[in-house]
Amino acid sequence: MTNRYIESLHVDHVRKFSRLDMSFGPGFNFIAGPNGCGKTSVLVCIAHCFDTSGLSYSTVSKESAFWVDMTDGKEKLRIGLGRNNVHGGYRQGSLNLTGGVPLQGEGRVVIRPYEDKVKFLCPLFIGASRNITYSLIGGVSRELPPDEAAKRYKQGSVKSLYGEWDGNIKQWLINRYFIIDKPWAEVERKNFERLEAALKYIGPSDSEFAFVEIGRDLEPIFSIYGQRCYLEELSSGFQAVFTIIAMIFEWIEIGGNSERLVESAYGTVLIDELDLHLHPEWQFTLRDGLAKLFPKLQFIVTTHSPHLLASAKKSEVLIMPVGSVERDIHASDQIYSGWTTDQILSEVMDVKSLENKDHHRLVTAALAQAELKSLKGLEQAIINLEAVSHPSDTIVTVLKTKLASLVALKDD
Repeated sequence: MTNRYIESLHVDHVRKFSRLDMSFGPGFNFIAGPNGCGKTSVLVCIAHCFDTSGLSYSTVSKESAFWVDMTDGKEKLRIGLGRNNVHGGYRQGSLNLTGGVPLQGEGRVVIRPYEDKVKFLCPLFIGASRNITYSLIGGVSRELPPDEAAKRYKQGSVKSLYGEWDGNIKQWLINRYFIIDKPWAEVERKNFERLEAALKYIGPSDSEFAFVEIGRDLEPIFSIYGQRCYLEELSSGFQAVFTIIAMIFEWIEIGGNSERLVESAYGTVLIDELDLHLHPEWQFTLRDGLAKLFPKLQFIVTTHSPHLLASAKKSEVLIMPVGSVERDIHASDQIYSGWTTDQILSEVMDVKSLENKDHHRLVTAALAQAELKSLKGLEQAIINLEAVSHPSDTIVTVLKTKLASLVALKDD
């Protein structure tokens, strides 16, 4: 097998969607749009297609239907449920095993979420909660067999999106550190070397982010900007990115993926709010860093960041409108690398006003003083405006020119 990715999602009567059809590419997919348009709900609906234990997190009814079309090597799959297979309402959703409308495959192999084989097809879901809280690790721990681990990932899909399940990356890191020199751990050793190399280019250019060691106290130590620090002492941004990377490594190695080498692994990773906690510089480079580290994975991510959208390639951005209950959403051919931040915010994310209210108020006051030809009033207004403006603000320059002309008129 050379590839596995989600081609499209179809939803009827789940959450706020009367109908949703959304298509995806095999590489990066950035879901963007105004607040409240349903970006996270798209990820939740995909999770429902693979596992029905999370139905209680959504409003569903007997009219609900949801499935994904998927490529798995040479096979074309349809995974999900047709109408009358679930019922309940808000936070009361449950599976109806009798009387449901069979899902039509339309030339695809149909698989239902409760079939055993689904757990090996299920994507990895990473929620917006990516802070690392302290946990005391007692030593190397036995890892779950692939069958059990895949089942656990599947059942934790929706919970992960809501921050209720995120695995234990500290335990995974300690396990890897102490087994990679064993002759039977060749895959783990190659992956760990890849992880260490990736930290050097995945972070901001001058951060010198690196893994150092795990000491006798079993506490992982890193280096950042030339200073050593413990895992839990990393900034929120570094914690967020390291959590994403480590969770993907762990999922590839123990989650039932038939290809356990990270550089060759395939599958889909869904991440809610990829930009969370990240400095703007990092938002510009993260997409390429992840693509280099995981070259064969599909990523479906939500974002509020114009900088991430500016880093997207052709046909990687899906824009969700707000308010529409029936939607057909496909990737835009538009590339945003040449757009300004304000242009992306207003035209992609539907931000209504980009003016800073304090700055706008001070400019209005200064213009009023200029109209009154008040020297003292305009002089004070310029002082107030300079306190909040960029040194090269052209409005301040224009007002100073106006002030100079008023002074000249007075002297005459």
